[in-house]
Amino acid sequence: MRLSLDPRELLPWGCVASVVAWLTALALRFPAGDGDLLWQRWLGDRILREHAIPRALGDETFAAAGAPWTPHEWLFSTLLAASAQRGLTWFVPLICALAAGVALATVVLRCRRRGVSSTMTSAGVLVCAFAMVQSFGVRAQVLGWAGVATVAWLLETEGPWAWAAVPVTAVWANLHASAFLGPAVAALFALGALVRDRALSREVRRSALIAAACGAATLATPLGLDLATYAVALLASPIRHSITEWGATSASSYAFVAGALPLLLVLAAFGVRASVRDRLLATAFTLLLFAAVRNVPVFAFVAAPIALAALPKPRARTMTQPGAVRGAAWATLAAVAFGGATIATLSWQRVPAAANALPLSTAGALLAQERTAPRVFCEDFAWCSLFLGERVRFFMDGRCDPYPEPVWRDYREVIDGNRRWAAILDRERVDAVLVRRNGALDSLLAERDRAWRHVASDRVSALYVRPAVIATARAVTR
Repeated sequence: MRLSLDPRELLPWGCVASVVAWLTALALRFPAGDGDLLWQRWLGDRILREHAIPRALGDETFAAAGAPWTPHEWLFSTLLAASAQRGLTWFVPLICALAAGVALATVVLRCRRRGVSSTMTSAGVLVCAFAMVQSFGVRAQVLGWAGVATVAWLLETEGPWAWAAVPVTAVWANLHASAFLGPAVAALFALGALVRDRALSREVRRSALIAAACGAATLATPLGLDLATYAVALLASPIRHSITEWGATSASSYAFVAGALPLLLVLAAFGVRASVRDRLLATAFTLLLFAAVRNVPVFAFVAAPIALAALPKPRARTMTQPGAVRGAAWATLAAVAFGGATIATLSWQRVPAAANALPLSTAGALLAQERTAPRVFCEDFAWCSLFLGERVRFFMDGRCDPYPEPVWRDYREVIDGNRRWAAILDRERVDAVLVRRNGALDSLLAERDRAWRHVASDRVSALYVRPAVIATARAVTR
């Protein structure tokens, strides 16, 4: 029996493999420049050492010591630290790349279920790749992408496998707070069945039970109800005004333009052809899309199969030369494989040169004065995560979520160079400031050379300290 492979059926999977290869190269080479991984690793080390999850900020921050903290990414941090302690620094980055691949695979499977052609399915994979390029990294939210895509795929099976969405949600809830999208999607499926059947049919009852079970699964974490409280509080968190990814989605986002806008246009033109359930899903995730730039990939994974299935089907044409068509399909598949391998190789070679965005030398210069235990303000708050575990204390670091609104307000005042910026640094007794090189705050501090001394610079940052810090450090070393 001869096995005959259809290159047209393999094309979507070739696109998935090419994208995953590219993302793997990025994930394995980029972490050195990601400030978020600093506190994630610190948190994981602490959990492994103390066998407990910290629930409040410690004395490492002088601006918000004791503030309540819900480390919703605790399992991700633990995996990161445990693998690093064993020398497997590649493990979590690879998991993140594969998680993105899982999300793309569900897009292929959902398109197949809807009868979308292989060519259009491949286009959908590439659109989803564009949607996630702006937010992809070694981050827990990438595992959340796999969570929402997998739950949507499982619920569409409309059979016993739909119940697998419950354990998937439970695992997801221990990785990232976006797990509440699981019961939300399940509830939309139940609502869609109710609108379709106009009665409490067996399908409606089953879907409602799955939604309730997914909701209960979000409690299967060491954080309990605090995870839900955190997720609700995040809707009005001050980080939404200070972190670009939490800003409203607009045409200034290339991920939106290349990854979400094409799907929105298709839905606007042909969405009426979709089922009631699909229209509910598309509408809900469109609202989520415009809430924050970071939601662009989530929208794409859920909406791509719906949009592509709504497109009018082209008229069937008689293939007079099936051999030529098959040859062209194999050539296209080969081109996709070659393109994926080339992009992955180039990313592997070029990312390290651009990845070192941490102020390692300036932070090292400050740590050289460590005996004075300076109080540090970082213009990029993620940089202060470099000082976790050191005697240096800081204003705010990359954990950012638990810091209260007054701290965020003061942070914005300082980095924007507003009227009160110097008074805030004086009030908080800040005696070292790590700023972006050649930025506005760099210029402001340089103008006040009596109050601040420039002591070090590197490619991305500059370090200023109070003259008293230098004098104290010299006195200690004599």
